[in-house]
Amino acid sequence: MKNIKYVLSVIVLGFIFCSFMSPESRQDLQNYELMLGEFNLEELKATKNKEWFNISYEKYSPNPEALKKLTSEVEKENFHIEVYVGTWCPDSQREFPQLIKLLDQVNFDMDNLKLVGVDRDKVVPNLSEAERKSLNIMNVPTIIILDENGKELNRYVEFAQESLEEDLLKILSRQSYKHVYDF
Repeated sequence: MKNIKYVLSVIVLGFIFCSFMSPESRQDLQNYELMLGEFNLEELKATKNKEWFNISYEKYSPNPEALKKLTSEVEKENFHIEVYVGTWCPDSQREFPQLIKLLDQVNFDMDNLKLVGVDRDKVVPNLSEAERKSLNIMNVPTIIILDENGKELNRYVEFAQESLEEDLLKILSRQSYKHVYDF
């Protein structure tokens, strides 16, 4: 009986101790650093986010046939891509590095890539409410593909219907495509 009381006391004290930890201390226990607003890959890789980024980037092996077709589409038109990610989000931690690897392999012009970090409410900082609503970022990652005139072709949201490369190929080649939340 004394042992049970002792164990319960230790557990309760542990919970109390954790509840008084500062947010900075708790963040040290996380595998990410929150990035808000526009950033570039070098900035991301200069944070602890490089750990999850590198793991997912290295693990990903795109389908070679789809890769060839994607390369052809990228060479045809000057696409622009906006990526809204939550560095705190497991889906972003999986999909975003894979997207970057895919773009590297198809020789996408990274000057046409815009990266934006959002908070847990999927709020894009420094935008008006009207601008936020027009972006309609409900889940992350959200990858918006724009034509060379800046018109949205389509978007990839959170995870693939088939695979990242197959879904992007459908969007870039202007085939019928609906992301997982587009009913």
